[in-house]
Amino acid sequence: FFQHTSEDRHPLTTEFDHTNFESFLNKLRDYEKGESLEEGHVPNITYWLVEGNEIIGASNLRLKLNEQIEYCGGHIGLGIRPSKRGQNFGSKLLELTIQEAWKFGLTELHIHCYKSNLASAKTIQANNGRLHSEITLNQVVQRYVVNKTI
Repeated sequence: FFQHTSEDRHPLTTEFDHTNFESFLNKLRDYEKGESLEEGHVPNITYWLVEGNEIIGASNLRLKLNEQIEYCGGHIGLGIRPSKRGQNFGSKLLELTIQEAWKFGLTELHIHCYKSNLASAKTIQANNGRLHSEITLNQVVQRYVVNKTI
């Protein structure tokens, strides 16, 4: 959806070859079922944020974590196209993705971002994320936790 623009593509969902969109969607459906996963990946569901005919962003909800993703990655990955950032789309998409996570029986979500990404940190905090810990890889990664409230 960004191939006709000069915008970067984030998250990972948007980095696939889009020349055959039906094939792309089938691959995402396989991932949801835990099929055709690359090594180290876990079952995940992709959600799209769309306004009119325009894809604004996408999120991935990982239904379980492996050791690597629990350490750095978390349950949710999210991205908003650069031209739509700063308009609260990220917070709304994260809110909706968290609501979906609760429907799958998850009660505690790990959501991570780079410490230098202040907008992502604020988005996570606005959705009841509390800072759990920080780790240092190439950059400092902040690891937030969101707990389901009854």
